Amino acid sequence: MSLVTDAPVTASRREGPGLTAGLIWLTWRQHRWAVIGTLVLAAVLVGWMTYLSAELTDLWHQCHNMRCPDNSPESHRLDGNGALNRTLIALSRVVQFMPILIGVFIGVPVLSREHEQGTLVLAWGQDVSPTRWLWAKLSLLGLFVAVVTAAVAGTADHLEHVVSNLAPTSMFQHETFVNTGMLPLAISFCWFAIGAALGAALRRTLPAVFGVIAGFIGLMLLVQYRYPTLMKPLAFDRQIGAPDDGVLRDNALVVSGGIITYGGGDRPSGAFDASGHGLTGAELERLCPPGNGAGTEFACFADNQLQQHILYQPGSRIPEFHLIVGGGYLALAAVALLSVWLLVRRTNLTAG
Repeated sequence: MSLVTDAPVTASRREGPGLTAGLIWLTWRQHRWAVIGTLVLAAVLVGWMTYLSAELTDLWHQCHNMRCPDNSPESHRLDGNGALNRTLIALSRVVQFMPILIGVFIGVPVLSREHEQGTLVLAWGQDVSPTRWLWAKLSLLGLFVAVVTAAVAGTADHLEHVVSNLAPTSMFQHETFVNTGMLPLAISFCWFAIGAALGAALRRTLPAVFGVIAGFIGLMLLVQYRYPTLMKPLAFDRQIGAPDDGVLRDNALVVSGGIITYGGGDRPSGAFDASGHGLTGAELERLCPPGNGAGTEFACFADNQLQQHILYQPGSRIPEFHLIVGGGYLALAAVALLSVWLLVRRTNLTAG
């Protein structure tokens, strides 16, 4: 005997509040430990980041609402090797990699566990159609992921803004950028959807988990490499030794340029003469021989009116980049959810 789960829905199927309540209970029953674990992690992150935001805001006020002077007691607390800075880096990494945990522990088991345990025959052969079962679980778990990660994202965004007031960092740098502007929400929801899609396609939990981990790391590195050029960078020439013109302030991101290297040969050195001609490493060595100390070399650059050609993204573009990157992740999530739906529609389970 065999049971084909794509058989027509009969009149005996129950609809209404009773069925909805049953699906909610089923989702809770099957995913309660992942839900509880995610809530605990989110509560710890939100609480810890809120506490640090208050502590850093207090430092900001102690420094009269400006960056703390060097060698002041407040600046020592923000030292790169201090406990406070290490804690900030650790929390930033947890927020950055939280989508892996959501994809692995919430997304993947939605269908892979059912396939491995053979319970889809029972689930889809009772009072609920496969598509309603699918969308009910995805909606409930997706809403949970969105609410929890929105709280984490909002708190992380606030903390990064507070840190940027005190430390000489740019919020356009990748490690900070991906933790701001609700990107943690978009990225987490994306990997929840991809995890569900991989679980439906591979029908095994462990391969789907490895797929989520590999895909997350690969996509993260791709975004880190490509996002600075998602919009055409602006350019300007800066004369070495000239007064700071402030172009690279306010969270600007340097895309290329700004570094002068001695390499010898015909490779570009990153320096340009007053006429705009790019100097090779060999030409730069002849003009300003290395080895006499960085101060002497810098003075030589300034005396010869050497320039740097810099491509950069102004900090005012950060909201646009958030929309571009976040929109890309949400589009990928939509493709993953569509894939899950098509896979479920084409699933033909038999048990005999």
